[in-house]
Amino acid sequence: MLRRHVIALATAAAAALLSPLAQAQADYPNKPIKLIVDGPAGGINDIWARRYTNVVGPAMKATFVIENRSGASGSISAEALTQAAPDGYTMYYGGMNPLVLFPGAGGKVRYDPVKDFIPIALGNMGFPTLVGGAHVGAKTIAEAVAKVGAAERSCGTGGNASVAHFACATFARATRAKLLNVPYKAAALAAQDSAAGQVDFTAAFFSEIDPLVSAGKLVPLAVFGPQRLPRYPNVPTMAEAGFPDLSLPSFSGFFFPAGTPAPMVAKMHAALVAAMQTPELTNILANAGGVYQVMPQPVFADFFRQEIAKWKKLSAEHNIRVEQ
Repeated sequence: MLRRHVIALATAAAAALLSPLAQAQADYPNKPIKLIVDGPAGGINDIWARRYTNVVGPAMKATFVIENRSGASGSISAEALTQAAPDGYTMYYGGMNPLVLFPGAGGKVRYDPVKDFIPIALGNMGFPTLVGGAHVGAKTIAEAVAKVGAAERSCGTGGNASVAHFACATFARATRAKLLNVPYKAAALAAQDSAAGQVDFTAAFFSEIDPLVSAGKLVPLAVFGPQRLPRYPNVPTMAEAGFPDLSLPSFSGFFFPAGTPAPMVAKMHAALVAAMQTPELTNILANAGGVYQVMPQPVFADFFRQEIAKWKKLSAEHNIRVEQ
């Protein structure tokens, strides 16, 4: 009898301890959510973070407070999340630079992208396009390879260990071309110099090249992705051009600090995926030349881990390292 009484008391005590947590999860969110954004106010991550919160906030009856963090290739913003309590009220929006490219290419960070972050949902995805300056005189990948021949050509990139750097390097190896990496502070600057005839090629995203493509100063040759860009339906993928292994997705996503309760992760994931499927955000992304893939939370988490491993391997294979 005494043993049963002790067990009953222990069970009741455990239920009493769990009930506040369960209640907090059921009421989530019931206070403002801080969203740490990789990059400055007005940057592309900031713009997309605000587009999302403008939809998700009213849907969840939640208030989002955006905190922009910049510096050290985004590692400052990522580290800030690891210092937050895992209570569902601090999130992160970013991805490629601080969590994949920078640490994978030897950048020193004080966090583990896999262990310290819970991937919630994909934000958006884009694929760089290889473009040539009009002075190169190539309209297709085959013509570009022929134009390069045995001579060394230049490929402007958005800096060492940038997506553009990887794109130029993987293309050079696949075609056995000699492409000199010419790093810039941003791929858009490399695109401008390619249009001006200062460098031969570059790899950049739609928003960085479209005005120059429209003006006939840059020629899009192929997309580093599994599908053609909505705005460039006549530009083939690298696979269609004969290089099936050249797919380099650049993505952003939402993350919680490790330890955040699963019910909160699931609720936020559902809200974010629903937001991205609204006509408002779908149309904006399509017009910006991007793509979106609906991924269940575990699938996005697997994708995230696979991308970390893939880009780290590419860094080693091509000896691409960040400048410390």
